Amino acid sequence: MNWDAIGAIAELIGALGVIASLLYLAGQVRASARASAVAAKLESTGLLNKFIDLLIENPELSDIHMRGIINLDALTKEEYLRFSNMSLKAFWFFSASHFQFREGSISEEDFYEHRMVLRYWLRGQGCRTWWAKFGRLSMSPVFREFVDAEILDILEASRPTLS
Repeated sequence: MNWDAIGAIAELIGALGVIASLLYLAGQVRASARASAVAAKLESTGLLNKFIDLLIENPELSDIHMRGIINLDALTKEEYLRFSNMSLKAFWFFSASHFQFREGSISEEDFYEHRMVLRYWLRGQGCRTWWAKFGRLSMSPVFREFVDAEILDILEASRPTLS
């Protein structure tokens, strides 16, 4: 065997080593991406759970929430301020979830769950009034467009159709 043959064999072994390393690295990247997706899902679900727990543990706050979503005029000035702060906190969560979805950190399926909670809020006239008067001005343009489109979709779906 000459030195050229030995060199060719060494290059082949080196190339196989590089390929094996790349395959291992690809597996590690996939595992890391899955772990990140799970962590993002758990974190976003945890934030929503904390908010819901707050309503469950505080019946007065839950009452303000329910009345405010339906009709802001049903609230006193103090209740309106509490509702507004509560709504702002909820919409920050929705905005963060929307951002995570756009960036690919959470799946469409996970975002669907958050979107349905947002739509629950937006079905109420009081919440839509809060959004138009205050909430809209506090959010990013991309999220504003998304929420405005959701409102239009909800209103379209609630219109009676003539048959």
